Amino acid sequence: MKDHHLRAWLKVAELRSIRAAARSLHLSQAAVTKAIKELEAELEAPLLTRSAKGIALTECGEHLTVRARLAQAQLTLARQDIRQLLSGAQARVAVGVTPMVMLSVLPEVLRDFRRSMPAAKIKVSEGLLPAVQPALRNGTLDFAVASRMADSSGDSEFEFEVLRPLEFMIACRRGHPLAGATRWEDLLGCEWLLNASAGSHTEAFLRGLRANGLQAPDRVIDCDTFGVMWNLMTRSDALILCPAGMLDVQPYGDEASRVWPEVPMPVAGIGIMTLRGTPLSLAAATMADLFRRRMAQAADPPPRRPAL
Repeated sequence: MKDHHLRAWLKVAELRSIRAAARSLHLSQAAVTKAIKELEAELEAPLLTRSAKGIALTECGEHLTVRARLAQAQLTLARQDIRQLLSGAQARVAVGVTPMVMLSVLPEVLRDFRRSMPAAKIKVSEGLLPAVQPALRNGTLDFAVASRMADSSGDSEFEFEVLRPLEFMIACRRGHPLAGATRWEDLLGCEWLLNASAGSHTEAFLRGLRANGLQAPDRVIDCDTFGVMWNLMTRSDALILCPAGMLDVQPYGDEASRVWPEVPMPVAGIGIMTLRGTPLSLAAATMADLFRRRMAQAADPPPRRPAL
């Protein structure tokens, strides 16, 4: 399987047309068709189906596309590393970060990284787990500084290096009438803003409630971004589940209060997540090491329940 085979295949998979792929690659249709046939012969599997409506990818073709994209991404990283070593050409790094990391150590990490690689191209994405894992698979992200539940067995497809523990809390806007509530029953009638995706801290929280015979909230708005969740919470009587350290970050600490009901809270870890067996580029490895250093320096004591 050669590089030109993969490039031809990915363009066909993207455009769903051999003619359009050939035009985009500045090749003849015959050359692209030959490359696809050679791929099918080598893999001993059909990759395309043809009909009056055009071409479609088979299940084997879909799997090949995922792996081919990752292979091309790794070749691109190799070229970048070599150019950087030989001529100092621009490096690229794409990282996903959880909201807690974004609001704490990310500015310092980016500042330190700029000192070592001032010309590097940087992409930062919100690193909630449901978005991180597909992006790591297809090479869109080099790595992520994400949170994963402490009792999670994880996915064997990914490596997760824990950097520090992460405690969660129930939060409400400042001045909320239930800010001093200590009974779970008092909170059940509230609106909740939660991200209940698989493997999330919300899923672990709800599982803990059921395990202790407690009723789960009935009124839930599903939010998949931290910014939307926090903004709605501060402008309504809705409650959220978020990292306890949020109240140590301004202006968030001035906008919210912690609610202390007697309920089990999930425990997670913040760490570096990568695709197993996929080496980082020089730029990505440099940034990952900066996250390790800054996270170690940022360890803080757990919050204490206020005296009654």
